[in-house]
Amino acid sequence: MREEGSLTQVRSTQMRNYLKAVFWDYPALCDLESTRRVLNEARRKNDKKTVHWMMARFLERGRVRDTALFFRPREIRNNLKFLMISAAARKRWERLMQVYGDID
Repeated sequence: MREEGSLTQVRSTQMRNYLKAVFWDYPALCDLESTRRVLNEARRKNDKKTVHWMMARFLERGRVRDTALFFRPREIRNNLKFLMISAAARKRWERLMQVYGDID
């Protein structure tokens, strides 16, 4: 019985890893700390290409609450015009920035 509960707990934890929706094809980035480490390193090196790529992935595939763990509204607003994202994602985030963009 104990094993069954542990299995349920493992499945529940796996289902809650929303980074898998963002980086489904990059398993090394499906971990919160790994993603944070890569993003911080890119910022430190002023590697805008990597920062923009990661931001675009979040804006296209991530939940707002997960995106907010890594990007401040001001950063999104300032970089939105440089990102290669779909028209639908751009429209959604432009609206979000219009309504909530002053929250930093």
